[in-house]
Amino acid sequence: MQTRRKKFATGLKRYEYAGVENFTSDIGLKARKAINPIWRRILKLGTSRKVIVEAYPKLERDKPYIFVANHSFDEDVISILQTIDRNAYLLQGTTDQMEHNPVFLAMWLNGMIYVNRLNQESRRDSVGKMKRVLKAGNSVALFPEGGYNNTENQLMMPLFSSPYILSKELGLEVVPIISFNDIGSNNIYIRVAEPMNLAIYEKYEAMQVLRDKMATVVWNVMEEHTSPQKRAELGKCPREKYMEVRKEVYNCQKWHRDVWEEELTCYSGHGVTTPASARMFVDAVKVTSKNAAIFADMLVRREEDKKYDLKEYLRRNIKLT
Repeated sequence: MQTRRKKFATGLKRYEYAGVENFTSDIGLKARKAINPIWRRILKLGTSRKVIVEAYPKLERDKPYIFVANHSFDEDVISILQTIDRNAYLLQGTTDQMEHNPVFLAMWLNGMIYVNRLNQESRRDSVGKMKRVLKAGNSVALFPEGGYNNTENQLMMPLFSSPYILSKELGLEVVPIISFNDIGSNNIYIRVAEPMNLAIYEKYEAMQVLRDKMATVVWNVMEEHTSPQKRAELGKCPREKYMEVRKEVYNCQKWHRDVWEEELTCYSGHGVTTPASARMFVDAVKVTSKNAAIFADMLVRREEDKKYDLKEYLRRNIKLT
């Protein structure tokens, strides 16, 4: 009789419920700051690819910063943490991996702030937790896109506003970090931009300015480190091939339950029309003789697009353990 192997548990589940005052200790904040030079050397052993830091500004010593990074491939988190020149508590929202992936014990050792991306109260608490870290003199690192950028043509997705809130309320600067790894490449390129004062803007303008800055750096890195492809080289169905590439990013981990609502979270607030909201509108349309000229072709294309729904593609093609 075949027995099912017991799932590994990290022991970090309590952080899902920890409040602002008990997710970390004052001693932990000081200790992580003290050991960070040694810790970064250890992190450098954790990437299979070569990390190449092409730009890093001169930051004030012992000053806390809000580091914000793009998010697109499997080793971007660890490569960014080893690049930052000081301790930065990591904001992370991957519940399944935190509970079962032993790598997250390293995230705990680095300093970690958990956020349930599907829960508004947890999101608000995460801002309070980051404030506590920053007030203690440590920095924070977060991915304001909310999750991996799985889009086919956006350099940066719309950003959540926590970097602005922290900058405005604490008077601290935001430092953008861009990491890039081309498909099949053994190199990870990192560029760290000059600190930005987002507090001089209104919230939505600030997030647009930050997004534009980060997208520009992404574009510059791509121009320098990738080779253009001809359309004919992409094959018959490049969209399906792209989904397969994105699937492999997630396949680097073992998943224990249906996590895709959480993992594919993205900003859908002020002024943002998401693909999901557009699909809901189209799917609700009833074709009649009066509107067929307008909507019939749109609905046909919508049926074609359903084949490229990444959430359903991952559900069909990633095996749960």
